[in-house]
Amino acid sequence: MKLEQSLIIIKALADQSRLSIVHSLLERPQYAEEIAKRHALAPSTVSFHLRKLEKAGLVSTRKEQYYVVIEANTRMFDTTLREIVSAVPAGKEVQVQRMEEYKRKVLGSFFRHGRLEKLPAQHKKRRIVLEQFSLLFQSERRYSEEEVTAIIKPLFDDYCTIRRLLVDEKLIRRDGLTYWREQGVGAQESQLSEPITARDEVRNMEKNRRAEIKREYKQNVPEMGIYQLRNKVNGKLYVDSTTNLEGTRSSRLFQLRMGKIVFNREMQKDLNEFGAENFEFSILEVLGKPSQGIDIERALAKLEMHWLEKLRPFGKHGYNSEKAYRRSLGQLGNFIGGKPADQGPL
Repeated sequence: MKLEQSLIIIKALADQSRLSIVHSLLERPQYAEEIAKRHALAPSTVSFHLRKLEKAGLVSTRKEQYYVVIEANTRMFDTTLREIVSAVPAGKEVQVQRMEEYKRKVLGSFFRHGRLEKLPAQHKKRRIVLEQFSLLFQSERRYSEEEVTAIIKPLFDDYCTIRRLLVDEKLIRRDGLTYWREQGVGAQESQLSEPITARDEVRNMEKNRRAEIKREYKQNVPEMGIYQLRNKVNGKLYVDSTTNLEGTRSSRLFQLRMGKIVFNREMQKDLNEFGAENFEFSILEVLGKPSQGIDIERALAKLEMHWLEKLRPFGKHGYNSEKAYRRSLGQLGNFIGGKPADQGPL
């Protein structure tokens, strides 16, 4: 039974006069005039009530010579109360849709060009923003603190606050310096009966280890290289280079889920039509760790030209601009169409 029909039935029976009319009709069919006399109602009032009951499917009418006979629809009265209220989940779906729309508005207000501008002050809105960050982590996969930082930092500079709030809100779990997201966002953490002295010792160990990781992180250069975004429906590609493959992956996938592609209008159109689930991110090639004095920007640009030439993601085959490709090709100078044989000075 549909929600609309259930509401009509409930409203039709939510009147003393109509309940009395239905009760008498369940005894036997009657004429409208008989109903009016039996219940001391005006003929116009009886007609009004009968229209409500007939709309709900509780009564039906038939012609009998010059009179109209009204009878109860006994099949409808065999319907149980459980069947009537079973239509409520349809209403729940509407509520879920409204909540999703509210979430989209909140995310649209606080994110610009795929980055978080500021954390909402209101807890409800802040929770929505944090849930989006939590989805950047694969469920059950273990992350080091530096990996968590590499995922969050491209989207918000104050990665320490986001990381702490994700743990506080139980959106991701932490064990020492290992982080992970359990299956299902917001899973409740188990209650620990750890002695206070033991917790203090763990905190000191964490503090020392955190300082060590920060030193290591400053010395580590993120992987650089070429990536692509592929539309799984029509096969169109977008190829680009980046100095931080992991950070760019998080940022691009986040933008797709947000439904906002600010760097390419054609991709935005296809995103609106096909949805984020029909786009995938993949790494085409990682640029080896450059030697001191190497022009990284030029090395990346040359590698990008190689993949653009190889995949030709232009026009109906992709989202890249062929004019921009040829302009960049001219700026690079003597380019032979293949990737550089080494990463020496370009």
